[in-house]
Amino acid sequence: MATLLAQSRKKDPLTDQQIEAVREAGDQPLERIKLFVGYVDERAKEIHDLNKDAGAQNKAVRIHNLFDEFTRLSDELQDNMDNFDEQHADLRKVLKEIVDKTGEWTTALNEPPPNPQYDFMRKSALDANQSAHEGSVQMLADEVKYFAEKKKEEKEEQKR
Repeated sequence: MATLLAQSRKKDPLTDQQIEAVREAGDQPLERIKLFVGYVDERAKEIHDLNKDAGAQNKAVRIHNLFDEFTRLSDELQDNMDNFDEQHADLRKVLKEIVDKTGEWTTALNEPPPNPQYDFMRKSALDANQSAHEGSVQMLADEVKYFAEKKKEEKEEQKR
């Protein structure tokens, strides 16, 4: 029972300092999203670097853990995007960055050779990344339309 309890409480992929940075950016949608993009990007770079390190100790376990952290942070990024989308926060600039980054992240996630120790976690990470990509593409299109309509309405009001 204690083992199950320990497994259910996974270590947070963020450091205390990163958690505090997210908390401080709580009411600043653009800054908060940028933080999560950075954290996901760090994991992708760590996967890339670890894959290149021929002498790395416990490589498969570490890659497994990085895939898991990537997935969890990517999910958190998407949750934040959804929350701020409902508030009509202007995230167009960072959404463009996410669209570009998800392509880079796919490359990094696919670099390690197949391994039963982490293949399932890789699939989860790839699925989360694809979802982030699709979500950011859709959200970007929605925001471009929303803000164009809003600008048009403001111009019409100025004419009155």
